[in-house]
Amino acid sequence: MLNTLPVQPVARSPRAIVKVAGIIVPAWVEWSTDNNTFYQADTFRVSFAANALPAATNANWFSQQKEAFVEIFAGFPADPTNFSETDLDSLIYGRVDDIDYDPVATTIDLVGRDLTAAFIDAKTSIQYQNLTSSQIATQLALAHGLTPVVTATTTRAGTFYAYDHVRMVDQRSEWDLLSYLAAQEGFNVYVKGQALHFEPRPTEAADAYELRWEVDEAGNPTANVKDLKLSRSLTVAKGVTVVVRSWNAKQSKGFTAYYPSKGKTTQPGKASPFGNQQIYPITRGGLTQDEATKLAQKTHAEITQHEMKLTAVLPGDNVMTSTALVRLTGTGTAFDQDYYVESVKRSMSVNGGYGMSIAAKNHNPESVPSP
Repeated sequence: MLNTLPVQPVARSPRAIVKVAGIIVPAWVEWSTDNNTFYQADTFRVSFAANALPAATNANWFSQQKEAFVEIFAGFPADPTNFSETDLDSLIYGRVDDIDYDPVATTIDLVGRDLTAAFIDAKTSIQYQNLTSSQIATQLALAHGLTPVVTATTTRAGTFYAYDHVRMVDQRSEWDLLSYLAAQEGFNVYVKGQALHFEPRPTEAADAYELRWEVDEAGNPTANVKDLKLSRSLTVAKGVTVVVRSWNAKQSKGFTAYYPSKGKTTQPGKASPFGNQQIYPITRGGLTQDEATKLAQKTHAEITQHEMKLTAVLPGDNVMTSTALVRLTGTGTAFDQDYYVESVKRSMSVNGGYGMSIAAKNHNPESVPSP
């Protein structure tokens, strides 16, 4: 378990440092980060009190920046009155998209994205047909000066294009390409700090962050959250069947794949997968029977993962990550299960302290089809 429970009452002294263009800039009054889904850029916002900035980094210095990178550090140093960035954790490193100066309110706001933006803003029509997904990820990472943290793959990208009939002559962003390849491989792709990660999705629940709900004998609830909201999509809960149809010209044969398989049910008690369940048809050329089945399984997993949703607000910490699992316990309902993180938002302000909110989702275990 990532976090320590039960939570003990203790005074907290969170601290933060903001660096702009490699320089520590004091006088920040508020900042926020959003570490979101793997296929989007993480974002940040920092507000400075313009009239409290030192002369070396005053409003004029900000106005002259043509390109700037921000790094936000936060944590709980042993000595809150004397600390450096080495005593804190780096939460985000990214490029500034906009600098907003309000001379009336005497504030300067910086808004930007992490280095995922380098891939989002770069267009390519290169096909890379003879390279594997991992080779493409490594090549693109190095081209942008990022460290590749890449798990090796074996299938050439041209194979995926042929199955999907992807028009790679069209210009698309490098991030679209990496996201497409990650989806084909069953991988996650994301940028953390100055490294590009292209690696398998987590399958084990060993590194879980627990949200524990408890009710004492008098009926009084306690929890390690400030707010908790849960929802379930009944449209998804009643069952989903994915049907993939494909014509393989090489074999002169058509294939149809169902997931769950015909005659099997998504939930116990369901008589037929074609009763009240939702049918999601897919037509894709050039697949074999095995490839059609795998596509149906993958699509089913993507759809049903939206069934159970969780949002929570709690005191900020640096333990929770976008790659961890959230485990809810103690409500005595079907919502007690593991969830995959969609976003982790952190914020710190002079007046509001250090806070965090989590959004996560997953299917309900009872909704998983029998093998």
